Amino acid sequence: MIEKHRRKKQPRRHPHFVWADPERFHVERRTAGLTQKQAAEYLGVSLRTVRNWETGCNRIPYPAFKLVRMRAKAIVHVEGWDGWRFDRDGALVTPEGYAFQPWEIQQLRLVVGLARRYVEGRYVAPAAPAALPAFAEKVPVLRRVA
Repeated sequence: MIEKHRRKKQPRRHPHFVWADPERFHVERRTAGLTQKQAAEYLGVSLRTVRNWETGCNRIPYPAFKLVRMRAKAIVHVEGWDGWRFDRDGALVTPEGYAFQPWEIQQLRLVVGLARRYVEGRYVAPAAPAALPAFAEKVPVLRRVA
């Protein structure tokens, strides 16, 4: 019997066939402020399933991970925004941990404008010397006689 050379199957790359990391799921669940019981109710699974996901006994479906991330108010799937998230009080938090309140971002244009005016006012070119008074023209000037 002749064996046919078969092409190796590639794993599926569709989001429903991607599995999430248990540690990452745990961190996102904690960021969302959910207990294991609350996460189970939110996702419509049993408490045992969530425990198995976090211990690594069972694989975590990507849609479940994505729901928990959205609950944590993370900014997902936008290039350049990795690590940025929204805090519970509505603040935008940078990957370094700095938080910006909505009113701070709204007033950012005003703050930048004030800073620009301050810098421009501080580094103004010196003004031309004032004109000499009228009597200065009448003061005799010493001249060198050859």
